[in-house]
Amino acid sequence: MHIDDNILITYGGVARKLSKSENVFEEGEKPRFFYQIVEGEIKIFSSNIEGKELTQAIYVEGESFGGPPLLLEKPYPSTAQATTQSVVMRISRENFIHILNDFPEISRAMLYSFAERIYEKSEMAQVWVGHSPEEKIEQFLIKNKLKNPNDHEEENIVPFTRQQIADFTGLRVETVIRTLKKMSEIGKVKIINHKLYY
Repeated sequence: MHIDDNILITYGGVARKLSKSENVFEEGEKPRFFYQIVEGEIKIFSSNIEGKELTQAIYVEGESFGGPPLLLEKPYPSTAQATTQSVVMRISRENFIHILNDFPEISRAMLYSFAERIYEKSEMAQVWVGHSPEEKIEQFLIKNKLKNPNDHEEENIVPFTRQQIADFTGLRVETVIRTLKKMSEIGKVKIINHKLYY
């Protein structure tokens, strides 16, 4: 979901630069702002007391994040962190509500965006409950391919590192590396110059 930057600025939006690995907000914090990415990449993840992370989403330029907790006025259930140097536009909850009231088309688009994200979370649940590492990785790769089809090639390059695949699937990176090697040997994936194709 993208709201025109000029609208955000008119309603008090302010751009904020983030360093790589800097948190935008943390799990348990009270939401105060609506966020939209101007440039860079933001990862949404949960972690346990041992520090193991489960990536829930990665958002890029033009996408927004953190909306549902803001609208519900409930604490963030996860942490948002810049994975690269990034710039985000943020706007207060009050002004965000004014935008939704003043622009019904933005409200409708936001509703569809939230519905799509709920659907994607349900699909990701299939990955998380997969029985074997191979099933989890294959489900993740299928979901990614369906979301980002490449019409010109049979196999798409997978735009995630082994660590990111581990974070999305709840597996250890060593398990992902070992499983991808096995999948490559039986022809389910291709690994060419350390790049993964599916």
